[in-house]
Formats: sequence, C-alpha cells, structure tokens
Amino acid sequence: MTTDDIEINIMKLDSKLDRVTDSIETIKDSQVDMNQKIGNIEKAIYNPDEGLYARIKEQDAEIQDLIQFKSSVTKFLWIVTSAIMGILIKFGFDLSG
Repeated sequence: MTTDDIEINIMKLDSKLDRVTDSIETIKDSQVDMNQKIGNIEKAIYNPDEGLYARIKEQDAEIQDLIQFKSSVTKFLWIVTSAIMGILIKFGFDLSG
C-alpha cells in the first residue's frame, strides 16, 4: 500500500466519521425533543390538579354521587308504589265489602 492509498483511505475514513458524528448529533437533538414531549405527556397525565388522573378521580366521584342518588330515588319510588298499591287494594276491599 502506498502513501497515496493510505491518504485516500484516511480521507474516506474521515468523511465517514463526519457523517457518523452528524448522525449522532441528529439523534441527540431528536432525543432532547422526545424528552420534552414525554415530559409534557407526563405532566398532562400526572398533574395533581389538572391531569388525567385528577379528572378521572373527579368523574368517579360524580358517578358515585349519581349511583347513590339513583339508589335513593329507587327506594323512594318503591315506597310510593307500595303505598299506592296498598291504597288501591284497600279501596277495592271497601267497595266490595
């Protein structure tokens, strides 16, 4: 191998190293951008006041309130229905007897 061949190989290697370095810099920039986006997603999910979990917890509390309200209304309606049926049966016996 001659000196010219060695110099050509060194220039090719230098060119390839420059491309690898540029690629690494691009990857670093992409990672920084991705890290910021992941941070924003994490904030949107886990923020204790406005995050996804806070909103789900709030919705769950509202659902529990609605379930309790429905249960109370259902009990009340059964009581009213039973009272009306009792009154109708009493009127039926009063009219027939």
